[in-house]
Amino acid sequence: MDVVAATLAKSRTLGMRPANARLRIWSYLIDYAVACAALLPAAIGFVVFRVSGTFSMVPAALSGISALLLLVYAVVLLSMNSRKGNSPGKSAMRLRAAQVGTFRAPGLARVLVAGLVFLLSHLVPVIGPALLLLSCLFDKEHHRSWLDKIAQTFVVDVRNGLDPTNSRALARAEYLLSRPERDVSEHLPSLGTAEDAELDEVVLPSRPRSTAGIIGAQNSDWHAAPENFGGVIRRAAFAFDDGSYIPVPESGLIGRAPQAQGSAGNELLIALKDPQRLLSKTHLAFGCDGASVWVMDLDSGNGTQITVASGAPYNISSRTRVNLNDGDIVHVGSRSFRIAFQETDQ
Repeated sequence: MDVVAATLAKSRTLGMRPANARLRIWSYLIDYAVACAALLPAAIGFVVFRVSGTFSMVPAALSGISALLLLVYAVVLLSMNSRKGNSPGKSAMRLRAAQVGTFRAPGLARVLVAGLVFLLSHLVPVIGPALLLLSCLFDKEHHRSWLDKIAQTFVVDVRNGLDPTNSRALARAEYLLSRPERDVSEHLPSLGTAEDAELDEVVLPSRPRSTAGIIGAQNSDWHAAPENFGGVIRRAAFAFDDGSYIPVPESGLIGRAPQAQGSAGNELLIALKDPQRLLSKTHLAFGCDGASVWVMDLDSGNGTQITVASGAPYNISSRTRVNLNDGDIVHVGSRSFRIAFQETDQ
């Protein structure tokens, strides 16, 4: 199996769905319609010239406006296609283009090559561009056009499948693909009764609660004084995606309904609401060890991803402590939180 076939097969396994020819043709027509709208001032100038029969500044000015609009539109197309794999037409049809092999956005070089080929096709008016745009009909399985094959890309429908430009969703899908033995039943609503199944919303001892449904319990030292390092007080806190703010204790657990591990019973239990049910019941352990804050995935169903500054999300290994740096973002299920450190003189 060659690289292209292997990539396309993996894309289907990850949950990507090839865009059908009808949606692709509609996206092309929308992109063309925007370009035609940019040519409208020049068309009006041409009509003025033919009616008056004399040259004036009006047709020239209108032609200049069209040229400027086309230039801006070309820059926008290059930027959108190279950075996000989309265009006005693809956005309207919810399509995305991705590189074969890496699933990343096409990049400027590939977009420029495809754009140059498309411009050269106009040397054969109407027939040339039409053949390129309709060539996706010739590929019955993946609907790749000749331009896709030249640029080594493929187009997916993100309405019915995975968006490859969503790095976090892609990381989660690759994590799940690496764990074929996972229990997929965790993503389905329970049909059992309260007598034979655990409830997601457990009743925990009363402690401070935020609007996010974050509950603190069974932890006597999470309000303890911050660590003192040579006259400098270092504090750490988790800032959750709903605005909640929790000081980092010595140890804690995060999940839909976390349960204390072992006999210590001193963990801070943080129960997060997760309507998409992507969060395991006891998903993540965390804590503060001296000057460092760490997290550890507890064999969760969907894994844990970390986004560092100016980086893409990456999956962390289960049962392995990972130290966090200031500003790192931790993704658990459909929720996330950021680590923030603050150092002050004593």
